[in-house]
Amino acid sequence: MSKPLIDVPKEKLQQVRMDMFQKVQREKRIKKRIVSVTCISMLCLSLIFSIRVSPTIASQVAKIPGFQAIVSAIAIDKGIKDIVDHDYYEEINVTQSKNGLSLTLQGAIADNSGIVLFYDADASFDISALTLEKVQLFQGDDEIECGCTFTKNESNQTYISSSVEYNFLEPIVYTSKEFKAVFHFFDEEKGTIDIALPFSLKNEIAKEKTFTANRTIDIDGQKFTITQIRRSPLKVALDIEVAKDNTMQILGLDDVAFRTESGERRDSIINGNSIGGNIRDGKFTLYLQSNYFDDPETLTVMIGAVHAVPKGEDFIEVDFGTKEILTKPSYFNGDISAAQQSVSVKMNKDKQGKYLMFSDAIKEDGTMLEFKGISISRDEQYVVETTKFEDYNGKVKIYLNYYANPIGKNIELNIPLQ
Repeated sequence: MSKPLIDVPKEKLQQVRMDMFQKVQREKRIKKRIVSVTCISMLCLSLIFSIRVSPTIASQVAKIPGFQAIVSAIAIDKGIKDIVDHDYYEEINVTQSKNGLSLTLQGAIADNSGIVLFYDADASFDISALTLEKVQLFQGDDEIECGCTFTKNESNQTYISSSVEYNFLEPIVYTSKEFKAVFHFFDEEKGTIDIALPFSLKNEIAKEKTFTANRTIDIDGQKFTITQIRRSPLKVALDIEVAKDNTMQILGLDDVAFRTESGERRDSIINGNSIGGNIRDGKFTLYLQSNYFDDPETLTVMIGAVHAVPKGEDFIEVDFGTKEILTKPSYFNGDISAAQQSVSVKMNKDKQGKYLMFSDAIKEDGTMLEFKGISISRDEQYVVETTKFEDYNGKVKIYLNYYANPIGKNIELNIPLQ
């Protein structure tokens, strides 16, 4: 392995990482939506049938106008089911129209970690090509700096029922409960359509429940510590610190969940942010489906696998000028190729793991090479992930964001909540 080309202070990368992460989250949600529409529909049907035999859920969901989006959320997130069950969902029912497009903010779920808005859209014109480009959130006159994830619309649709999730970078202070969401749509014929929906929150905001954990996991000398557990209605957060003297770079924790005293399992957030921060910075947070309205004495945290690779061998070097892969780790079990603006990895399906294999790309002058997106293609045997960057003709170092190399599996920790 050759000597690293570039050394860049981590603080210079943080904002770019956040921007990249939000872009990838949106793309991931689009892909998931395309391949999972049928599954979600079946889950929704299952939930509707369960409503018939569950008076508590039925009494709550029946109150919600345009409930398709909230039903979809309940079907894939047990924490949202609990929120509806305990009447924490807040009905808004505010409508604004512009250029033939009618947008209704049906309801909201708000806590200190974020806000989820559920909305419906209908129009006097064909909206099969209408796309949601961006959603801004204001508290009073101030725009809130937060990560925003949403699902872009399906093709050939005539009606939209969906949600927008805001994840606050810092816990929000609800000094004012007056908000405004600004939706930015685009239609090929109508052009840009911006609709502002002011709304007020009436419910008391649930306080976060924080518990000190300080439980260290040691896998052959590679250590990380679950420092605390934070529980809010929308999510359970596991705050984690990675030991600085580790000889391996931890890249990912797979299949993280927790089990309650009753034996119920709560998995990672499926749609939305499942991780905050960056493992490479030594501190990050994993987000799981919430059980806020229960008060168990303990939680059992379960980690399916911990993936790590040797430090100093956690990147590739690419020359975009000559379209060559200069170096790659000796353990890397996949074909890598470079094009004018992209790097592609071809892996056997059984070795794929997660996608978004590459992360920060650093140019020779120490600045960030702008990330432009990813694409995934599959056949019967292989998965090809292509990471796209801005135009550049020089050499770069591209760090691994994920690589399936488990150093520990099936870990369980019983953590008291005191």
